[in-house]
Amino acid sequence: MGLNNVENSITKYDSGGLHRSTYPGAGAITYYHDLQTRAVSDIPSGSEVFSSYGEQWFTSRIGTFGKIPLELDYTMADHVIQAMKVYMDEHGHKTTSAAQKHAMELVRNILDLDATSNVLKLLPEKLDEVNRAAEVGSGRYNLPESVRSPEWLEANAHCVDNIQAGPSTNPAAGRGAFATRHINKGATVSVSPLLLFHKKHFVMKSNDGPDSYQLAMNYCFGNDKSTMLLFPYGPIVNLINHDSKAPNAKIQWFEKNSGDTDKFLRSKFTPDLDESKKVDFKIEYIALRDIQPGEEIFIDYGKEWEKAWKAHIEHWKPLSNAKDYVSPSTFISLNSDDKPVLTEQEQEKTPYPDNIVTACYYVYYSYDYIGSHHENDDGTITVEDMWEENEVVFTFHQYLRPCGILSREVTSDGATIYSAEIFNVPDTISDPDSVIPDTEHRVVHGIPRRAITFVEIPYTGDQHLRSAFRHPIGIPDSMFPPLWRNA
Repeated sequence: MGLNNVENSITKYDSGGLHRSTYPGAGAITYYHDLQTRAVSDIPSGSEVFSSYGEQWFTSRIGTFGKIPLELDYTMADHVIQAMKVYMDEHGHKTTSAAQKHAMELVRNILDLDATSNVLKLLPEKLDEVNRAAEVGSGRYNLPESVRSPEWLEANAHCVDNIQAGPSTNPAAGRGAFATRHINKGATVSVSPLLLFHKKHFVMKSNDGPDSYQLAMNYCFGNDKSTMLLFPYGPIVNLINHDSKAPNAKIQWFEKNSGDTDKFLRSKFTPDLDESKKVDFKIEYIALRDIQPGEEIFIDYGKEWEKAWKAHIEHWKPLSNAKDYVSPSTFISLNSDDKPVLTEQEQEKTPYPDNIVTACYYVYYSYDYIGSHHENDDGTITVEDMWEENEVVFTFHQYLRPCGILSREVTSDGATIYSAEIFNVPDTISDPDSVIPDTEHRVVHGIPRRAITFVEIPYTGDQHLRSAFRHPIGIPDSMFPPLWRNA
């Protein structure tokens, strides 16, 4: 919490050109892409990058992590440390070491309460450490290794900017990974850490048909002789596509940390995994020949994957109404910002596609902070708010909410503004402060056209098609330890 230095932007969302009426690969790739991360504070060279998961992520896992200091704890700790520094600057040279120790014990005793126990964890043990803590802040002071030296980075870090994303040269693949510079034969294209999953973790149960698998399976490495799946989460590596005839790269276990790798490869895989976990080894992508700048990277996904893909193509048939499907990205392009958004009443006569709903960029605050509200006959309240622009409203996904357009008007200066009821994003349960209560209707006025867009109704997209292709990328038998072959 005390070291957060970046925030993630809204991702782009499109099918990569794979329409469900024409391409068997529709729903086989993620349509979310181009997530950008921006610095929210100065980041020193060698500093680790931290992003907030939301305090709820920690408070809901006290049984796992214990009581983790939260943002307010770090803020309070910084205030206490600054006060201690003032004391040392003004009186430190006049007091004995015993008096300084007593002053430190007094501060710690005052904070030795349940409500401030996390603040206490963040304070220096000794007064002579106060200047350092005040200089770098309580977050950095308690995690000094969050800034690494050039020597450490040279020995332990990996270059991950050899590839970048772009439309694949294979139209059926959607997006691909492309070399940003010349890569010599035998050189590392990229390195990726891994998450370990049991195959059962990707099963999606169905009440009215056969079970299917989550899209994430397509980005995992696996072997048909095992229930083990390994998900690579290095930048861009998930966009490296398949080519069995002329691949220009291959995978291998990362050799630099061969001790950790060998230890894990010798361990017996336990099929009954209770949870996913990070493993202490990595996958390395190696150039099989010289790769030129701008050239797409391909690896061989293996015979089992290719067999499954050919069977999928052979049996694939588009849905009967597939040609009528309109993706959000296509619909947005057809309804540019100069085209008015229809109100809910207008949509009764001219409906939008069944899978599309309007969404508004809006920062939600509890009605306690907003003066205008009234009670309804059914016991609910309607809170009236005015739309306001700030530096984050168009930047982060949590501020894009489903909304129902109530009215549209043209102002005296010719601008078109809207009134809309704002609804909850399906995943706002992870951030209780962002949830509009069931007893509240949030109506916002003065919304500009550029703050309204179109999104897909959950579970209507291509990735939820029962016919969508699912199969992990193959790990060659030569790489796969016999002890892992439990299927």
